[in-house]
Amino acid sequence: MNVVVLGAAGRTGRLIVDEALRAGHQVTAAARTPRDFPAGVRAVRADVRDPDSLRPVIDGQDAVVSAVGPAGRKALGLYSDGARATVAAMRETGVGRYLSITSVGVRHDDPNFAWWYRGLVRPLGQDLYADMKRMEDIIRAADLDWTFVRPTYLRDREPTGTYRVTDGTTPPGGWKITRGDLARFIVEELEARRYFRAAPSLAE
Repeated sequence: MNVVVLGAAGRTGRLIVDEALRAGHQVTAAARTPRDFPAGVRAVRADVRDPDSLRPVIDGQDAVVSAVGPAGRKALGLYSDGARATVAAMRETGVGRYLSITSVGVRHDDPNFAWWYRGLVRPLGQDLYADMKRMEDIIRAADLDWTFVRPTYLRDREPTGTYRVTDGTTPPGGWKITRGDLARFIVEELEARRYFRAAPSLAE
C-alpha cells in the first residue's frame, strides 16, 4: 500500500513512518521541514494548510495518515485548516482513505473521563480539542473513508502491545498509551479497516 504520513517529522509521525515501513508499505513522509528518515522512505516538503502543496504529495497514494499537531497548547487553526486543504487535495487526486490522530478530549461528554481529566486536563486543552473537533466535522462532511484515532495521554515509552480500544468513548479507567502502540494501531488499521467512519479511543 502507498501511504503518505502528514506531520511525519513529529514524535508520533516518525513512529508511524517506521511502523508502516516495517509492515511493507511504500511510505512518503511529508513535513514542513523533512528530516532524516530510514532508507526506503520518500521524504517530501509539504505545508498541510496549502492544498497546492499537498496535491502532488497525495497524488498516487492509497491512504493519507495525519499525525499533524502544534508545538504548544494552542492549535492556531492547524487541524481545521489542514483538514480543509487535505480534503481539497484528496478530492482532486481521487484518494479516499484518511486516518487522523485527534484525542479522547474531543468528546466533551465522554462518560468515562476521570474526574481530574474532566476538571483539570481537558480545560487546559480546550483550544486544541475545539480545533480537532472542527477538523473531524470537516472530514465527516467529505465523502471519504475516514477513521479518527483518539488516544489518551501519549507517553514516550516503548510500546507495550497491550492496550484497549473502544469506539467513541475512553476505555474505562484508561488514561495513557505509548506513542509506539498508537503508531502500531494506526498502521494495522490501514488494512484491517475495523473502524470505518468511526472514532476508536485507545488506552492501556
